[in-house]
Amino acid sequence: MAMNPNIRADEIVAMFQRYQNSDDDSEINQLTLREIQSADEQLGQRDVGAGFRIAMQNRITDLQAAEQRGHESKIRAWNLVTGIIIGLVISGLSILLFGR
Repeated sequence: MAMNPNIRADEIVAMFQRYQNSDDDSEINQLTLREIQSADEQLGQRDVGAGFRIAMQNRITDLQAAEQRGHESKIRAWNLVTGIIIGLVISGLSILLFGR
């Protein structure tokens, strides 16, 4: 059964409020980027300057940056693999065409 989005947003806000009071991020580390973004969107313009809201937005930025770095790492890895394969193909073709 799906949880009411407003209830989940309230739970996420409460998690960030507890984080602000304790500096223990174990609870918010379990949240996904999508969950935090959804709660942030549901809050709209309310509590924009509140510490928990700033912490939410900072967490969103951090998770987006981590996601972006992961994506860029995959691209670099594929570029490396592609370069190695192209190098091997060129080496093989040059041996076939020109001998040793």
